[in-house]
Amino acid sequence: MRKASRIKVPLLAVAGVWLCLVTPACAADAVTAFGRGIGMSHVMAWAAIAPGPARQFVFPPFTDTSDAQFTAELRTLRRTGFEFVRFAVDPGPFLQFQGERRDRVDRILVDRVNLIRSSGLAVIVDLHPSDMHPDYTAQRLTAGATSPVFQSYLQLIERTARLLGALHSNKIAFELMNEPPVPQADWQPMLVAAYAAARRGSRDLTLVLEGGHEASAPALMDMNTVPFSADPAVIYSFHYYDPYQFTHQGASWNPARYLADVPYPAQARPLHDSLAATAALIAATDIPAPKRALAYQDAQARLEDYRASDFNGHTIAADFARVADWAKSHSIPADHIQLGEFGANQTPAQESGARAAERAQWFHDVSRAAQANGFGWAVWAYRGGGFALAQSDSADAIEPSIAEALGLHPGTARRAETAPVVPAPRRLP
Repeated sequence: MRKASRIKVPLLAVAGVWLCLVTPACAADAVTAFGRGIGMSHVMAWAAIAPGPARQFVFPPFTDTSDAQFTAELRTLRRTGFEFVRFAVDPGPFLQFQGERRDRVDRILVDRVNLIRSSGLAVIVDLHPSDMHPDYTAQRLTAGATSPVFQSYLQLIERTARLLGALHSNKIAFELMNEPPVPQADWQPMLVAAYAAARRGSRDLTLVLEGGHEASAPALMDMNTVPFSADPAVIYSFHYYDPYQFTHQGASWNPARYLADVPYPAQARPLHDSLAATAALIAATDIPAPKRALAYQDAQARLEDYRASDFNGHTIAADFARVADWAKSHSIPADHIQLGEFGANQTPAQESGARAAERAQWFHDVSRAAQANGFGWAVWAYRGGGFALAQSDSADAIEPSIAEALGLHPGTARRAETAPVVPAPRRLP
């Protein structure tokens, strides 16, 4: 694989960007605002593109969700017991639009942030590249620290940090990029540059930093934290979707696409259940017959590996303990570590009964492991595709079994009448 080009940023220059302009007390207050959260991607994460070869975003973008609908959703989340929203924002329109149109997109973001704050929730503004526009995918944006597109992205980070910092709230944080797809060695110089850009925009805004390899825990633990170690307003985030055989079963973009009826824990039910359901799923597809046999062989190997792993709640606890040990060894307080995403695709078999209980158990085990180590967490996601936790596209309430598994309040009210929500495109892994 070709390595992205690197730049060197003197550590003293980075640290000198802000030089203790955040007091420890204020930083602690900011971090405590981000305890139990939920990702929201259906409002500003998927900007529509106009027909035609120009590949222009529709203007104004992000109009599918009305303020009234958004406000009702936020009130429901607050009643459910969530403390913050991880608000996914597609950076594409911010990079493409210029002049007055760009100013308008900034105002849209600020208005949505203010709606979240007025609901009593804190907010992490999460720059969340999508695959809707080929010029602004995560792969394109992380082409290298000196690439023109990344330099434009740095300008976006600085401008957005200035915008959010001007709101002067310790309940607003800024996540510099969701799930950087490159290895940590390649992401590190880009992360340092992104951090410096954010601090040029705001000296005291709380920042959320992720490692490479799609924000994996191993990448976080490979991060060189020295450039950020003196900054008390930094949260370090990782994402967790293990075991993928369970969380991504049936997801069309994942190697688990043909897996079906996968249990949690790994040995909760006989392997035959999964093999039989998987065979039936593959038989019902339109892939050519010769490829069906290969698909089944691949699926069988993945299911057997999962079964042999004996994956269970103790596995999750051990995974999180390693992150906690890493944080301690780097003098990072536990509450400055965040489980930024975790979730599980819901299959038809998991809509009720024992299979639904297994899915709820996974959410319980992951959220409790995070809390046991003092980490904040944000579940993925409120609406949009199979990972959605809302009961339906026309109801605001979270699935009661999942809310209960997360230690929240399952008995929240639904809206009596509402227009159907336009489902967001599928979430990429």
